[in-house]
Amino acid sequence: MNEFYLSTEFAVENTKEPINQQIYKFLKKAIIECRLQPGDPLSENEVSSKFKFRISRQPVREALIKLAENDFVVIEPKKTTKVAKISKKDILQGAEMRMAIEGYCIRKSCGHIDEETLEFLRQNIEKQKQAADQYDVHEHFRLDDEFHCTLIHASGLDRAWNMVEGLKASMDRVRYLSLENELTPMIITSNAHQKILEALKANDAEAAHTALYDHIGATRDQLESVIHKCKSEWFRD
Repeated sequence: MNEFYLSTEFAVENTKEPINQQIYKFLKKAIIECRLQPGDPLSENEVSSKFKFRISRQPVREALIKLAENDFVVIEPKKTTKVAKISKKDILQGAEMRMAIEGYCIRKSCGHIDEETLEFLRQNIEKQKQAADQYDVHEHFRLDDEFHCTLIHASGLDRAWNMVEGLKASMDRVRYLSLENELTPMIITSNAHQKILEALKANDAEAAHTALYDHIGATRDQLESVIHKCKSEWFRD
């Protein structure tokens, strides 16, 4: 049994959401935050036994299957399920696809985004700066997702966020390693977001598009650098 099981207590927080979805989100977060690292085993029995209320193995199995479908774990018949290695190819391709999707969305929203949303984004960036000052990695990730999700929703293409969230997964695993080990200053992200916001406030679609491209491209380049400083056995491709 690894330290994840010894130090973590699972709880059902939202009874309206199916148990398998809650388990999926919990384990996905643990993998992204590298509390569960590449190669770590995931046992149905151990996961189900950690809940305060009795949970059967079935929703755990369903959660693991969904994690496997999204390349977070590897399930081998009659063998132990393990956390998947991080795909270098997925990181690079994910960045390119995010540029295409989010770039289209920001052009579409520019000139139509309302003052309330702009103010929400401004407040989000201020909170990002506070998180950077306090070196709060968890809050930084939450605010970063909130910023990009808000930009996409402003375009009216709500379903695009589901696509971007999936593409971000591999990138986020390495981003977390970068921030957790202080390889990349958090303030870089909030500064990049500030440039995007200023372009949106000026109704300058070209500048907003460029700022977004530069932001995602810089993140991709930083992650490539971080990969070389991490354990080689955590990666594939």
